[in-house]
Amino acid sequence: KSLPFSRDTKATVTAAVAAVDSAPVYPEGRSPSFTDSFYQSQSEDADVETQTNQNSSSREFVHGQEVLPEASNVDSYARWNLKGAFKSGFKEQRCTIAIIIVFCILAVGLGVGIPLSSTGGGTDPPTMEDTNVPSLAPTVAPIDLKPCFSADASITPSEQFETIRSSLISQNISDEALFDEPFSPQRKALCWVADADQKSTNEIQWTQRYILAVIFNELETPENKFESSTRLEVSVTECALDGITCAEDDITITQIKFDNEDFEGNLPREIGGLVELRVLDLSFNDDITGTIPNEFGNLVSLTTLNLKNLNLQGSLPSTLGQLTNLEFMILAFNDLVGPIPDEYANLVNLVEFNIGTNRLSGNIGHIVNQWTSLENLFIGVNRFNGTILNDLIPLSSLMMFKGNQNSFSGTLPPELADLNFLSTFDIAFNGMDGTLPTEYGELPLLESFAIFNNDFVSTLPTEYGNLKNLATLLIQKTDITGDITLSH
Repeated sequence: KSLPFSRDTKATVTAAVAAVDSAPVYPEGRSPSFTDSFYQSQSEDADVETQTNQNSSSREFVHGQEVLPEASNVDSYARWNLKGAFKSGFKEQRCTIAIIIVFCILAVGLGVGIPLSSTGGGTDPPTMEDTNVPSLAPTVAPIDLKPCFSADASITPSEQFETIRSSLISQNISDEALFDEPFSPQRKALCWVADADQKSTNEIQWTQRYILAVIFNELETPENKFESSTRLEVSVTECALDGITCAEDDITITQIKFDNEDFEGNLPREIGGLVELRVLDLSFNDDITGTIPNEFGNLVSLTTLNLKNLNLQGSLPSTLGQLTNLEFMILAFNDLVGPIPDEYANLVNLVEFNIGTNRLSGNIGHIVNQWTSLENLFIGVNRFNGTILNDLIPLSSLMMFKGNQNSFSGTLPPELADLNFLSTFDIAFNGMDGTLPTEYGELPLLESFAIFNNDFVSTLPTEYGNLKNLATLLIQKTDITGDITLSH
């Protein structure tokens, strides 16, 4: 029969047939010896070579390529290729057996080779289900800080507690005695930072977080005191808190803006420990009481201090005169008393000084005339005296001046006409006298001119009609007479 051989397998089949033809026959009961096997292999090699030569002599080649006889196909090619081996029906039967053996060998080879190739020549260890999958961590119960808050003498403080306590004392952040006072804001803040907080890993962080904890303990309303507050969390950095801004290192606090927070209590001295602070704004918390701490003088990087509309009492600390980087000092609407400390003359970078509506007193002129960068000066509704207006002359950048409701005296100096940026001038309710300088008609930006309730005796200069931006002119309750026609 025709066999489905390809050309690639014909040499293998030929060799197999030759091996069957030349297989030796051993007497019954005798097995081949080593010598028999050796000579058998030599004989097989010779037969294969002979068979190959015979086949080669009967083939045709064109340019080195074997070609089939004319009018042949694959089946006839197979018969032609094997005709020298199949001499009888018996030989054809043995050929069939040999072919079957060859296919078995190929099948076994494929069956073994495919798994080996897919595993890279080895076997994989049996796959076992991973039984080491971590289970969910149990919920950690909040640490009970009340024993620490109570300063219970029977409880030994942690090593972290002692380390942070010593650090805060060495920095003079708090009064040392307050650390041992049960349930004081300082004691509770220290307990929290040392025994509960997860972010207090170095001195900068535990100092900042301690100060914030004191602020919230001291100033938050009773129903929202620190121990129940969510404002500070043990795993959240302080730089992520509302109202807090940090430097580019995302560690150092540079701004605190807790305006209009309904805070109540005394202004904590601990804020003075934030030496890199540039902006402090606690405005519109009218239940914050007490005095301005001397320690605020340590905030040497501060550019803005806004304590407007609190309920602060006492005098202004002279230490604030150390804040030479200060640009905005806003302390209006408090109950501050006493004079402006002479040290404030050092605040030469001031742009705005607003201490209106207090009970401050004394002569302020010799201090103000040092602030040559000043643009806004609000000192109204106090008890100042002296001849303040002459001290405004050096302030070439002055835009707004409100000195109403004080006890200032003297006359209006003509030189104020050189303040080309002046838009608001209010000296109402004082003890001023004299006449109105005609030069004030040259102020290019003047919008509001309030001089009522003074002792001026004058005729209203017609030059004031040249004030193109003038919108408000208040001269009632004076002895000023006359009319003007505004050019606009």
